Amino acid sequence: MVIVNAPLRADMFRTKAEGLGLEFVSKVGMKMTFKAPGGDDKEKAAELKKLCKADTQLNTVYFQVTTE
Repeated sequence: MVIVNAPLRADMFRTKAEGLGLEFVSKVGMKMTFKAPGGDDKEKAAELKKLCKADTQLNTVYFQVTTE
């Protein structure tokens, strides 16, 4: 599972994650959970974090991308 904690712009983070092939599982508060179909959670989490930091609309928003 890939977990994104973001208090703002959750819709943009979700769009980025789904663009990488992650499947949305749930959202509770500011915690969004995604499933990596290939089981490569750590690689997808690192790729998502890099992609979000490169986006000018998201790089100033506090967020965390972790795996479970």
